Amino acid sequence: MPLPVHLQRAYEALQQWFTARQQVAVAFSGGVDSSLLFYLGSRFLGKAHCRGVFVNSVLIARQQAVFARQFATEHDLNLVEGRHRPFAVAGFSDNGAERCYLCKSAIYQDLSQELGQAWLLVDGTNMDDDHASRPGFRALAELAVDTPYLHCHIGKQEIRALSKALGLATWDRPSDSCLATRIPRGRPITAELLHTVEAAEDALHGLGLTGMRATPVDQTLHLTVKEGDLDKFLVSEVRNNIQKKMRSLGFSKVFLDLSERPGILP
Repeated sequence: MPLPVHLQRAYEALQQWFTARQQVAVAFSGGVDSSLLFYLGSRFLGKAHCRGVFVNSVLIARQQAVFARQFATEHDLNLVEGRHRPFAVAGFSDNGAERCYLCKSAIYQDLSQELGQAWLLVDGTNMDDDHASRPGFRALAELAVDTPYLHCHIGKQEIRALSKALGLATWDRPSDSCLATRIPRGRPITAELLHTVEAAEDALHGLGLTGMRATPVDQTLHLTVKEGDLDKFLVSEVRNNIQKKMRSLGFSKVFLDLSERPGILP
């Protein structure tokens, strides 16, 4: 099926970008942005010349790792897994303003050394990402990690629409970031706290509330619901199940943030 004109432009721009390179390694998380890059890079360059590098750690939800492996297997992609130990990064657990920068720098430094000069490392940052407020973006620039979507002037909605047109299951996958982003700035990060956040979000997903964010504040839990799911909380059984599960994780109260997370498509 032919692509709409605006998606054909995005497709051809990425094709031109990739085919001008010899070997590309995509920093692959299993999210919508990096999945499309990994898929198209493999289509344009061939499996031997495009690999996805999935960096696993305590910051990555286990279900996210499972999904990333399934995606690579389903599309016969060249997936390589690495391991990151964030607590070995000086300053990370302090959870200050530079946390994301410190972590990204450590990850991409390790990847660059492991890949060597033969592979060009790329990241899925796109035109709709707020570069000024993302310290991790500074790490990309300092380490010369390339960003195809920026070169091709492609934003989030084009990425989702192109993914859907190509039949990728990631097209409507909610945006997801590492578990450390759930911890309020300044609160020290521990492995136990990360595991608790993951357990809370897993429980919510099990109740059909996908894409929710769980933020621990002292002994309470603040939930941010995905746009369109707020009505589900009108059902008393849903609220009771949530309270029961969150109390079992040690939270005394659960609060709902009424500002919903943005939806998938306009």
